Amino acid sequence: MAHDDPSTNRWLQMWQRRNVASRFGNTAVAGCPCGYGASHISRTEPSIRARTTIFLAAFALTLTACGTSAPAPDRKLAATSSPAPPNAASSSAPAAALQLGQSTETVGAGGTGTLEITPTSIAYISTDGSTKPANDVFAFVTYKARATTAVAADLAAPVDGGGWSWAAPDGQAIAQGNGEAYNVVADSFNAGRTVQPGTYLKDAAVFDLATAQAGGTLIYIDGAGTAYRWAMPKTDAGPDVAQIRKELAP
Repeated sequence: MAHDDPSTNRWLQMWQRRNVASRFGNTAVAGCPCGYGASHISRTEPSIRARTTIFLAAFALTLTACGTSAPAPDRKLAATSSPAPPNAASSSAPAAALQLGQSTETVGAGGTGTLEITPTSIAYISTDGSTKPANDVFAFVTYKARATTAVAADLAAPVDGGGWSWAAPDGQAIAQGNGEAYNVVADSFNAGRTVQPGTYLKDAAVFDLATAQAGGTLIYIDGAGTAYRWAMPKTDAGPDVAQIRKELAP
């Protein structure tokens, strides 16, 4: 049934509000379009707050899980994918061999002092007048050792884990004084191993070689364990050849 009378309509609205208020225990909240009582809102407010708190806590846990579940970077992959420095390959490669007559500074035996080492000459001889090689030829290499610090320094020797050796063209390593080489001595090149400050000495390293082993590489390992190399010619060379032959092959 329609109610067109404004006063009647206002009465019905008031009756509906009182009915709601009596149902919820309080008068309607001013401005609330639903007409709910303040006590009803106050009773429902804690449950709203609880639901809000639960929602926020769940949201925070979700964020934490997202943050911790991200995979850690693969450090091994990162390390292997980093580009190598330009000189990484060459830093571990042996230095190019020096030539006969070139000098290099080395560490003395036991790490004491420094010596400038210079192979000066090489002569291939078949006998020293009394001794013949066990193979085909003796390679007689002279060198000069100069002390470059204010303390005496000893040349490294096999007893120190260093000294002289020969690498044949095919790579075979040959020790100083091998075969009959230890018997070949020239007085002008037999000064010993100790070099006093401000002086130099001249000595020799001798090898008993097959013909095919001539023209190899002379190697010196110093007191720090560093190896130095010189490419040796296949024929006599250097300023001491005449003196070598004078003393060993007259």
